[in-house]
Formats: sequence, structure tokens, C-alpha cells
Amino acid sequence: MQISADLLVDALRSQDLRITKARRSVCEVIAERHSQHLTAATILDAVRVGEEPSADESTVYGTLDALEEAGLLVHSHRGHGPAVYHLPTETAHQHVVCNRCGATATIPVDSLANWVTTVKDSTGFEVDPTHFAITGLCADCAQQR
Repeated sequence: MQISADLLVDALRSQDLRITKARRSVCEVIAERHSQHLTAATILDAVRVGEEPSADESTVYGTLDALEEAGLLVHSHRGHGPAVYHLPTETAHQHVVCNRCGATATIPVDSLANWVTTVKDSTGFEVDPTHFAITGLCADCAQQR
């Protein structure tokens, strides 16, 4: 999914947020790296290297929160590190992360349907399988064990 910085800026305007150079820069970084999973720190570093060296963390987090509220961005947790932000995809996906080497892969959420149903049937709890990563060992690390 490709998205423009202008669309992201318009979403911020629709929430009555003032469009500062820093907010626009955050939107540009997200649009330019649309296929990546970015941390707030990565976005802040890119913004500071680019147009806005005085940008601060609170601006980045506020912008990310506003874009997520508008449905144009999602965040998830991949293991023990910081949250990562990315554009929503047409197909919801789950991250699997290797505890040993950190390798990451994605799998379609549909492949977890039986597990989600089992959890709901046995506990009544409706799981969001996209928010946290499933951790374990990748094939290479499992073979070395």
C-alpha cells in the first residue's frame, strides 16, 4: 500500500492539529518508507537528519498517535524492543520473531484462525493477533540447538 505525505497531513488537519514542519517531516518519512516497520526513534532520527533537526520525541509520538487514530497507521510489538509503526495492509499479518537471532517474518492472520477460535471458545476472550509478535526460534536457530 502506497500512501502520500499529503494524505497523512490531511488526516492530521482533520483532527484540528496544526501542521508544523516537524509534523510534515514525520508524514514524509512514513510515506517514503511505506513498506517498512519503523520505530519512533527511527522516524525521529530521519526527521532530524532531514528538514527538522530540532524536532522532538513528543511531536513524533503525537503525530503517530493521531495517524493511528485516523486509521492510517498501526503499531505492533515485535519481541522486547520498541513498538513499530507501519501502514495497514490489505491482509492483516502477524509477526514471528526469533528469540536468538532476531529474525522476523510475517504470516497472514488467517493462519491463526483456529488458535483465535480456541482461545475465544475456552475463555471468551477475543484475541487481537496482530498487536504482539509470536516469539520462538527461526528454522536456522532451531536446527543449531
